[in-house]
Amino acid sequence: MDSYCQYHPLEPSEWYCKTCQKYFCEHCVAASPGSFNAQCPVCHQGVGHSGSANKVPPFWQCLSDFFAYPMSRDPIFLIAICTVLPAIFNQGLLALLVLVVLVCAQTKYMYLVIENSAAGDLKPPTLKEAFGGGGLMLVIQQTLIFLIFGGLVFAVNLWLGSALAILMLVLILVGLPASVMLLATEHEIAQALDPSRILGVIGAIGWPYFVMCGYLILLMLGLGAVQEFVVTRFSPSLAYTVTGFTSSYFMLVIFCMMGYVLFQYQPRLGGAIRTHQLEDPRTEQVKKNEKQSLIEIDIALKDGKYDLAIEALTNLFSRKPHDKVTLDRLFRLLMLTHRWDVLDKKSLPVLKLLVETGRIREIRQMLRGLYTKREKFEVRDPDAAYHIAQSLYHAGDYRLLLRVIQNYSQRFKDAPHQVEVLLLSARALANGLHNGTKARQYLLFLAKNFPEDPHAVQVPELLEHLKKEGRLPDPKVSFG
Repeated sequence: MDSYCQYHPLEPSEWYCKTCQKYFCEHCVAASPGSFNAQCPVCHQGVGHSGSANKVPPFWQCLSDFFAYPMSRDPIFLIAICTVLPAIFNQGLLALLVLVVLVCAQTKYMYLVIENSAAGDLKPPTLKEAFGGGGLMLVIQQTLIFLIFGGLVFAVNLWLGSALAILMLVLILVGLPASVMLLATEHEIAQALDPSRILGVIGAIGWPYFVMCGYLILLMLGLGAVQEFVVTRFSPSLAYTVTGFTSSYFMLVIFCMMGYVLFQYQPRLGGAIRTHQLEDPRTEQVKKNEKQSLIEIDIALKDGKYDLAIEALTNLFSRKPHDKVTLDRLFRLLMLTHRWDVLDKKSLPVLKLLVETGRIREIRQMLRGLYTKREKFEVRDPDAAYHIAQSLYHAGDYRLLLRVIQNYSQRFKDAPHQVEVLLLSARALANGLHNGTKARQYLLFLAKNFPEDPHAVQVPELLEHLKKEGRLPDPKVSFG
């Protein structure tokens, strides 16, 4: 019976916790790539991997996709290049050089096909990846594998007889797909030749591995039949071209199938096979811890455990103080839960984020709540206080503006915006609260205490304007 995730009901489950008796999908459990040891995001006990059979159709139902795989633009071009160029350059040293380059490119492309399809991506790699350099080592390794396997059969035939040689050949043919899979995912010839690793892959996949081998044999027989038909009925030049094309086509189908089998049975493979592209263990652990934190936050929110979610978000932001997404999530949760005590402690980075993103309505809501619930709250940064006051002036919230920059000169004696704050306060009093007397006091204070400032020269003119109009002119551009 199919099971679905406790927290993502549309997602098939991949993990099960016996302690909590809950199913989880891949989004709910932080596991390292290729590893199936993980913790429950709720109780932190070990969880069992239940596989992804619900999500991935078996490879024998995807045969049409495998046969269509080489018919995309990039594979067709690669097949054409690898078929036509040898026919054109077929003599001398140049022909040998062209052949080596094309073999390297084709081999690299085939192994990229396995890697991509092993990750569940049935979109063919681009030609740029095939001709982007490298590939020679894979060719050498694969050639050595064939030579070693061929040497084993020859040695057994020479010393132990043809019957055992045939048996050895059968065993090698059965194990060859597993060897190719290991070489494709690990790029190490020692792993691809290790009988224990080969048997580990075969045993982990189980009987479907032999079904895959049956399909591979049928494909090879079909390829042989096509080539025999072409060779016996067409001219040598045309036969050479057609056989080259069909060989490349069938090999792409085969490699795509092997990669998909790795993808389908990765839950069974577990430690039997791993990717060669693993990151540095420390980087991987950091990412795993971060994913674990995000998972625990989401689950705590869905379970209504808001205090736990706030604690997890606070800890995550402490580790990543420049993560604006985490900070925004924390702000929204604190506002919804009215946790003014925590919001007070995180008010400065939150206010800077809100100012930066122009969220004046949320600035006003936050400040009103903090001034009401936290008696000693104040904006503790002079630049932040000044820019918030500017935003509040343009929003018409003059009383809150004056609250933000209250005692600004005493609190921030060396701040660079002293004069601008005095002018802003005078404008808020005169234009917003219609308190010309108080505004006049601010202007006189500015002229007396900052006589060298360029704005002090404007004070007489501003006082005259205030006397005549009952208000102060707004600046053409905002200060700062």
